[in-house]
Amino acid sequence: MKKRKIFIVAKMTLVIFFLIGLFSALAIPKYFDLNKQNEACQCCANQIVVETALTLAYAESLAVGSDQFPEQLTPDMFTDGKIPTCPIDGKPIAFDRKTGKAYCPNHAEGHVRSY
Repeated sequence: MKKRKIFIVAKMTLVIFFLIGLFSALAIPKYFDLNKQNEACQCCANQIVVETALTLAYAESLAVGSDQFPEQLTPDMFTDGKIPTCPIDGKPIAFDRKTGKAYCPNHAEGHVRSY
């Protein structure tokens, strides 16, 4: 009888480990997919921050008689003093000087905003 109980406990332990492994195998790919989605959302949000700063700089230049976007981004254009970056590699968000539209410097999939 004791051997049978030990066998049942061992069998249940194996089933539990199997289920934990199965759930882990299903959850880990989803976790990495969510990380990629998070990076894309963060990059798009940083693009919006850059465009807002560019709009303010453009408005300031209009006030002094110039109608162009700044040559480059500077830390004093942002409230935290840091130029927003793409979370993939930390490169600063780039922008088109003619239109003031920001874009991901990596041109990564999912990091493109729709207007």
